[in-house]
Amino acid sequence: MNFDQDEKLAVVKTIAETIELDKKYKVGELMYLDELMDTLDFDMQFVEEARELSSLRTVSILRSMSEEKKKALIIIIDKMTEADGFVHRKESEFVVNLVSVLS
Repeated sequence: MNFDQDEKLAVVKTIAETIELDKKYKVGELMYLDELMDTLDFDMQFVEEARELSSLRTVSILRSMSEEKKKALIIIIDKMTEADGFVHRKESEFVVNLVSVLS
């Protein structure tokens, strides 16, 4: 999926927030993050830049994406929540909220 620069920032912010939900960085999550870094072409400096994006701006960008990109984001986030072999309650709630925001 080819996201433009703003979309990529919002997507990476969402990915980073997903990893941080349970306050633990697990091997599976970090491995999937590494895979996403290759696939989406970003680095840890870009992650730091994405974290600075305001929540309001992030939501605005995500809502303006095409349906295809929204579906891709949901798949990415769903895979991230499952990457460590356990879906934390906060991760499940986050996915539900994300789907709601994107609708």
